[in-house]
Amino acid sequence: MNKEEAIMSGVRDVLNKIAALNKPKMETSLAGYKSSEVHCVEYIGKNNDPNVTKLAESFYMTRGAISKLTKKTHRKKPH
Repeated sequence: MNKEEAIMSGVRDVLNKIAALNKPKMETSLAGYKSSEVHCVEYIGKNNDPNVTKLAESFYMTRGAISKLTKKTHRKKPH
């Protein structure tokens, strides 16, 4: 394993540990939401000027499916 691979392996290990430590808190705060809904909201929050077409391309879904997903997610009340 070269230096770059060793560093990347170490970074992955740290990220996996962080995810494991945060898992119970995340499961509690995101209860009632599906992973696709969480990813959709995350994508919208991280991108400038998101729209249905960009979401559909990113998620490999149709625009109709994305519209349905976003409407469904929007109707849900936060915990």
